Amino acid sequence: MASLIQIEQKAHSHPWPVNQFAQRLSCERHLLAALELDGHLVAYYVASQIADQAELLNISVAPEQQGRGMGARLLQHLIDRLDPKIREIFLEVRASNTAAIALYEKLGFHQLGSRPNYYPCHKNGREDALLYALTLVVS
Repeated sequence: MASLIQIEQKAHSHPWPVNQFAQRLSCERHLLAALELDGHLVAYYVASQIADQAELLNISVAPEQQGRGMGARLLQHLIDRLDPKIREIFLEVRASNTAAIALYEKLGFHQLGSRPNYYPCHKNGREDALLYALTLVVS
């Protein structure tokens, strides 16, 4: 878990606290996947599945590895790994995270709305969260 925390702290201006990881990873409905390169952890996601919905709770790629398609690989892994009964995947993203937004939209996610002033940013500032969803093909 130390490697996850290290990536989280380098990749995010307001990282999850350590106890948040412990809480999420102790629940059986949560999914974790990690991506290694040359034996080193470089990216991961945490997601949840409840009934027929999934939520991407966190995804991080080490800053020095960003822009190399690892986020897309992880998201595709999540989509492929979900229980077949899952019909939609939800996520939220900082409005300023244009690279992540472009990735989500490239993979077919569409914006549902926003949560004004949701995320902390800068000194005492706030930033909107954009809500996205991907509807999975029903087979």
